[in-house]
Amino acid sequence: MAEKAGVSIGTVDRVLHNRGEVSAVTKEKILAIVNDLNYRPNFLASTLASKRETVFAVLLPKAPSEDSYWTRPMSGITRSADELSQFGVKLELFLFDTEGAASFIEKTAEILENPPAGVLLAPWISREARLFTSKLDALGIPYVYIDSNLKATHPVSFIGQNSFQSGHLAAKLLNYGLPEERTFLLVHVGRELDNQNHLHQREQGFYDYFNEKSIQQNIIKIEIQESETELKQQMAAKGLSPEKVDCIYVTNSRVHLIAGYFSSLNLHPRIVGYDLIPPNVKMLEQDAIDFLLCQNPEGQGYRALNALFDNVLRKLPVEKENFTSIDIITRENLDYYSAK
Repeated sequence: MAEKAGVSIGTVDRVLHNRGEVSAVTKEKILAIVNDLNYRPNFLASTLASKRETVFAVLLPKAPSEDSYWTRPMSGITRSADELSQFGVKLELFLFDTEGAASFIEKTAEILENPPAGVLLAPWISREARLFTSKLDALGIPYVYIDSNLKATHPVSFIGQNSFQSGHLAAKLLNYGLPEERTFLLVHVGRELDNQNHLHQREQGFYDYFNEKSIQQNIIKIEIQESETELKQQMAAKGLSPEKVDCIYVTNSRVHLIAGYFSSLNLHPRIVGYDLIPPNVKMLEQDAIDFLLCQNPEGQGYRALNALFDNVLRKLPVEKENFTSIDIITRENLDYYSAK
């Protein structure tokens, strides 16, 4: 191309990357040749050559233990980061406590002190996440959601499960083969529950199944933090004895807490929850949990960072919504799934 234009390689490089001084006539000549040749610069090769560093911020809940859910997406993010490090990608991790909003707000403030090239985040609490992403929008910083999505915001992409559909599926699994007028328990376990959008989407999908099919079941909703005592108190307050519960839907990975309580009473209602973490696997193997709905969190983390990389550095369009599969895991297929 340089030879065809009668200029140096350096001049061509300045035009292609819009840097340095080049006369208008020379620039027009080079761009015309670029158009004739349908030339597309190899951005990755030029990035490797320039040794430039690009910082992405990762904002996720802090995993309380090695057995908890949030270790899984982090492993996928780490794997992607290792592969992308050759292109100058560097991660800065910001892990917040899920006890309330304060830690999330603190970490978002830290991110904005030194704005990164892009942000990968779990919008774990809706109100604060909306405020943070509005600031990213104002700064022109792209961001990718993982695990849950927020309407009326502007992420480059969302990678995660369709929460509404997974709730719909949970209802179908629990209700299969049952007569009407059974007692169903819908349990949210955690803090800031009114501010967790994906749990409410799962709940809405659950109710939608029964409304769509015009099935009459007695559905009782309970919200607790993380205490068996709370569960007993909430059930007692609603006049519900454990023996009367036919089916239970737990909207997150803490299903093992509920299954463990009923198992300790030698009761075995049909139970559906989320995620293939060790405490849930144990309950599944013991038939205390019937179904786990899994969403490949490692794959979510891997795909989310790649989507941010493709958008920010490769300047490629990425899918607005990337729904992961909704895998139904039982004791019978557990070993096959674990081997993936």
